[in-house]
Formats: sequence, structure tokens, C-alpha cells
Amino acid sequence: MVVPEEIRHRLSQWCTARIPDEERRQRQIGYTISGDEVTILDRRAPTYPELNTAWSSTPMAMLRSENGAWTLYRPVGDDGWQGVASGTDPLALLDGARD
Repeated sequence: MVVPEEIRHRLSQWCTARIPDEERRQRQIGYTISGDEVTILDRRAPTYPELNTAWSSTPMAMLRSENGAWTLYRPVGDDGWQGVASGTDPLALLDGARD
């Protein structure tokens, strides 16, 4: 299943709202999509931009869609994910699981 455009738009707004304007040059929240999975990322500017211009990305959460339902996963360990909530609205899952 392809992630609907409406969900992509809402995800973009959700990510933008997480970081105050004055911090966006150093930190951003973003997402990537692969099939029916959306990975939410904490992106940080390089500490020494003169050495490397790439931002670092740390996974914060993953959303998976299956048969019209979404499941929210949190990272565990080095490469694992643990399901923490399910529902029909992926943004409500993200908002309900914020620390």
C-alpha cells in the first residue's frame, strides 16, 4: 500500500511543529517512506560542518499500515522495533505516544 498524500501532508506538518523556528538550523524532525512503512527521524546538523556536510538521522518511531490500520513502533536495542499502539489515525498514534 502506498501512503496516501493526505497522510504525507499531515506528517510534514506534524514534523515541522515539533521543532521551534529558532532551532531548525541545528535540528529537524523528518520522515522517510518505504512501501507501507513511515520512519520518523530526529535529524541533527553536523557538529563540524567543515568536515562533513551530512546531517545525522536517528530513528524515533515507525508507523506501519496494514489493511487500513496503523501500528506505531518504537526502537529497541540496536536494530529492533517494538509495537506500542495501533489505530486508524497515524498522527493520533504519534501524539499519544510522545514522551
